Amino acid sequence: MVEIHDGERIAGKGGLGVTLLADTEHFSAVEVRSEPAGHVPPLHLHPSHAEAIFVFDGELTLRLEDGEHHIGPETWVFVPPEVVHTFAVRGGDPARFLDIHVPSRGFGDFVRRLQAARNAEELKAARAAFDYQQAPEYASGDPSLVVICRTEEDGSAGGGEKITDKPDRRATILVDADELTLSEFVYGSGQRGAHPHVHREHADAFLVLEGEFAFHNRDGTIPVEAETLVLFAPNVVHGFDNDSSETARCFNFHMPASGFADYLRGKNPDFDQYDPPADGGVDPSAIVAVRLGGEA
Repeated sequence: MVEIHDGERIAGKGGLGVTLLADTEHFSAVEVRSEPAGHVPPLHLHPSHAEAIFVFDGELTLRLEDGEHHIGPETWVFVPPEVVHTFAVRGGDPARFLDIHVPSRGFGDFVRRLQAARNAEELKAARAAFDYQQAPEYASGDPSLVVICRTEEDGSAGGGEKITDKPDRRATILVDADELTLSEFVYGSGQRGAHPHVHREHADAFLVLEGEFAFHNRDGTIPVEAETLVLFAPNVVHGFDNDSSETARCFNFHMPASGFADYLRGKNPDFDQYDPPADGGVDPSAIVAVRLGGEA
């Protein structure tokens, strides 16, 4: 039986701090609750992985080489490799946001080392051990490739590419990049999702925001409520439906993208998706299921 657990509290106390939610080869994520006066990373880039940020509450300032952007609630930011960036909490109120790295490149250990650093030398060593570089004089990443996309919380105004737009079923592509396809799904009561399947070469994750989804694996079903992240490694059987009496909403992540956006568009019949193998696939104990908002 897969159990839903709390994340690993890295720093902070009470309502503020940094919690590591998932740290796998394909996907690492932290939940951050920070005051405006919190730590601001210097301008930097990641040579071989991408970063994505989702704002739940408050506002962030995203700084790029070509200027600043103010990022409010229900907004995703995707920063490709080699693009110089940093971010800070904006305004007078605390902010709550999700910070994702795909692939992880050891991001979990980086966060642990960063929080444990006692001086400038230890901070420097933590960054040197991670896929991280301070902004060079001449950067190769084009800041215009950064994606800033608002979601469809109210079912009307929002960004992204609408694939399905029905009263009881909506699917929107928010980010379509090599490292990540990020989609938003809204399913009415009783709506069927994906039949049980496996991905052989990439990982699949879901962040449930509203309502409840039923996630199926070879050993049974996991009912997953809002504010929960579920991550399926390659070759782990999974599928999902909305078996509840209410509408459910989630974000879906494919890492690396593996052509999932074109699959949703009906243009990639050879997408990395297969029927469950005869041996049942990888043991469901490999599934990561973690609550957001946990406090130490």
